[in-house]
Amino acid sequence: MNVVTRGIKNALRSPLRSGAIILMLAISIGLILSMLVARSSVDEKISEVKASSGTGITITPAGVRGFSGGGNALTSTELATVTNTAHITSTSVSLEDQLGTSDTNLTASLEMGNFGQRQMRFETESASSSASSTTINGATTTDSTATTPPAMVARITVTGTTDTSSISADGSDLNITSGESFDNTSSDLVAIVGTDLADKNSLAVGDTFTAYSSTVKVIGIFDTGNAFTDSGIIMPLVTVQTLTDQTDAISSIVATVDSSDNVSSTVTALKTALSTTADITSEVEQAEASVSSLASISSLALAGVIGATVAGAIIILLAMIIIVRERRHEIGVIKAIGGSNFKVVTQFVTEAMTLTAIGSVIGLVLGVLVCGPLTSSLVSSQSSSTNQSTKIGGGPSNTSSSTSSTENGAPEMIRQGFDKIGQNFAQVTGTLTPTVFIASIGITFLIAIVGSAIPVWFIARIRPAEVLRTE
Repeated sequence: MNVVTRGIKNALRSPLRSGAIILMLAISIGLILSMLVARSSVDEKISEVKASSGTGITITPAGVRGFSGGGNALTSTELATVTNTAHITSTSVSLEDQLGTSDTNLTASLEMGNFGQRQMRFETESASSSASSTTINGATTTDSTATTPPAMVARITVTGTTDTSSISADGSDLNITSGESFDNTSSDLVAIVGTDLADKNSLAVGDTFTAYSSTVKVIGIFDTGNAFTDSGIIMPLVTVQTLTDQTDAISSIVATVDSSDNVSSTVTALKTALSTTADITSEVEQAEASVSSLASISSLALAGVIGATVAGAIIILLAMIIIVRERRHEIGVIKAIGGSNFKVVTQFVTEAMTLTAIGSVIGLVLGVLVCGPLTSSLVSSQSSSTNQSTKIGGGPSNTSSSTSSTENGAPEMIRQGFDKIGQNFAQVTGTLTPTVFIASIGITFLIAIVGSAIPVWFIARIRPAEVLRTE
């Protein structure tokens, strides 16, 4: 019987002890596989987040906030500067304007509440008074009547854009409920209208309305779920520039960076290049928060892999030390009859490999079964921790208003940012890949080798004469 066969048979010499060792190894190896799956899935999501989340940079005219403040419009010169900046992969351009009652035959769908009236109070005509004198029986009386300021009416926002997806909150394609969108390079007198404005004015696809003394055709109706946006009109950029006599004018540039890792350096480069002509903001904080939370899960999973590997190696190490100590006499006899250290070591390493292999098969099956739930559990735990710390820190809660405006866009952006973080957690699922499976098998062999190292050293030190004399 050769040493390999003997080693395999010796591995099962004591069924109770071998079963306990195999069970502990199976749990350890199952945990290794599960943690490797969790880490691989999270790392894949981190790469996806870096490439898609928090990569947007918004460039607006300096000093402009919504329709308040000053500032000169951006032009194609600034657009060329942005486009040619390193790490920027794409840009979308827009120009916003507002339709007053004299500019269109449409009725605004937004109601002017007390907040809106407060913002518009300086734009209404001030009250004026007129007086007339009347003489009755030699007495002169003055009749003063004050004219009432005109009623405040909400305006209709018109957005010209080269990319309708930039209008939606999450950057996805605009939800066209009927009709179709326009070509981004078009200059036709066409528009897609928000559902609220369309309902208010009974507009349907194919209808027309007046804007800036021109007749515009409705080719689509869109719905974003945001009352402010759904009360507006979206048209091709060139069309709005032409209708409003703002040739080459741009009110906003949204640039996409190749990775969130490069956002900070790109913002710095843009601030240097554009100087005082533009205000620049980014979503890098959102990406950092999302990646940081996911990275903590990856680190936890890596710690789990290391811990389970060490535990497995210790299990084999202790088991083989006990086995070698119990069988010192057998080892001495084998050496006394001519067995070399190599043959004896091979026999015991084979024994360790056999125990590890059986434990690996059971552990890998166990790992496949639990990797999905374990990944979900880790993600859910971290997500709950992140949400709780956000609330304690005074961050936004889950409750939000159904309407927003350009003026209160910052809180809305923050809320959307944390919603995006929650979506990132929800989208992490445990997926077993061939690479992860092979890595798990490699680690099991490492466990067997490391666990056998010290027993091999003990075997090499055993002298047949001393063993036989003491026996």
